[in-house]
Amino acid sequence: MRRELLAWATRRGGVFTRAEALTQFAAHIVDDAVQDGAIRRLLPSTYALADDRGTLRRGALAHRPDAALAALDALDVWAVLDDQLADGPIRMVTDARHRESTVPQLRISRRTTPPSVVVRAGMRVTRLEESIVDSWPLLPAINRRAPALVAVRDRRTTGGRLLDALAARGRVTGAAEMRRTFGLITAGCHSPLELWGHEKVFIHGELRRATCQVRVRLGNRVVYLDRYYADEMLAVELDGAAYHGAPQQRERDIRRDAALAALGIQTIRFSHPRLFHDPDGVRAETLNVLAVRRRQLSRRPA
Repeated sequence: MRRELLAWATRRGGVFTRAEALTQFAAHIVDDAVQDGAIRRLLPSTYALADDRGTLRRGALAHRPDAALAALDALDVWAVLDDQLADGPIRMVTDARHRESTVPQLRISRRTTPPSVVVRAGMRVTRLEESIVDSWPLLPAINRRAPALVAVRDRRTTGGRLLDALAARGRVTGAAEMRRTFGLITAGCHSPLELWGHEKVFIHGELRRATCQVRVRLGNRVVYLDRYYADEMLAVELDGAAYHGAPQQRERDIRRDAALAALGIQTIRFSHPRLFHDPDGVRAETLNVLAVRRRQLSRRPA
């Protein structure tokens, strides 16, 4: 019967409760398989064929059908978090009407307001925006902005939706910093480089006039300009350290800039090192190009 038990467990995705197993097999068959290591006891009355974190999450959901994955574990399921940051106990959330867990592998938060839950990859998880807000105080400072930026960059959420989720959560740790970051994302800053540039470089009064993440159609594709000065028809692109250094990407940038030029839009680019090490020079150069563009456009024939 051992073979039948393992085949049955495999058909169930490798995770099952003791109560489910006992509807099909005698207790001694299950217990013998556990003792021999053929199946693993993940949690009280919850078993699996493996013990990796993904399996432990599914086991946690089988163990607590009233709860959903939350915070860092939810972000990992949403694929907007470095999976090395989702360690320690499995984080879950449940309605305040349900009992707390004393299982050390689980950390279950209770909410007076029911969490917003969806199913992703076959698992119950809190919604992306709620997961980002809940994870903020749990992440090292250097990593806090990344999940929101990745989610917005991939067009899976917006700064406005993140602000709404923050407001719905009420008083939470880091709310002021989140509100500021989500506000900058709403204004169009969609990468750590753009956020840094907005905060440290383009804070000059005249440079604030730019519109971020402007949508422009180039033939059969759409591009987004990091910062765009409409009156001067000037695009300012902030190039990431590694991505824009690759020869293939440089060629794509050249073709893109040429296509924008055909529309009358001039592009200037600043590299990652230049933006960080020479913010005053970047600011002065941008102001100078803006002045030149105004003179050029004013001489255009009507």
